[in-house]
Amino acid sequence: MSTDLDNAKYVSFTTFKRDGTPVPTAVWLVPFEGGHAFTTEAESFKVRRLRNNPSVTVSVCDIRGRVQPGATVYSGTAEVLDAAASQRVEAAIKRKYWLGWNLMIAPANLLRRLRGKGEAASAAVKFVVR
Repeated sequence: MSTDLDNAKYVSFTTFKRDGTPVPTAVWLVPFEGGHAFTTEAESFKVRRLRNNPSVTVSVCDIRGRVQPGATVYSGTAEVLDAAASQRVEAAIKRKYWLGWNLMIAPANLLRRLRGKGEAASAAVKFVVR
């Protein structure tokens, strides 16, 4: 595993549309079972794109998804994890990003429940760089 990915707070995770157009998204990540993983909503577009094309690129970025010129771009493949693995990834994300989780994610989940929409179904994505 790459040390800069292990130490990164954010990575630009790029999936590809059917026509090959890249779609980058800044995500939190944690090392996970020989690769790296993050959580997202189960019905997000990035999950849909991954089901069509598991090829991805990742590079370290800032909170807004800006990649520094000359930053290393890693190519690899990604997969959507099962529910048990997703729970382990979510627990690791909560530990690493406890402040951000409690300030952003937990209140959003609470608002969803208060509005009667229930919990958003979440999924975890694991990627392995080549």
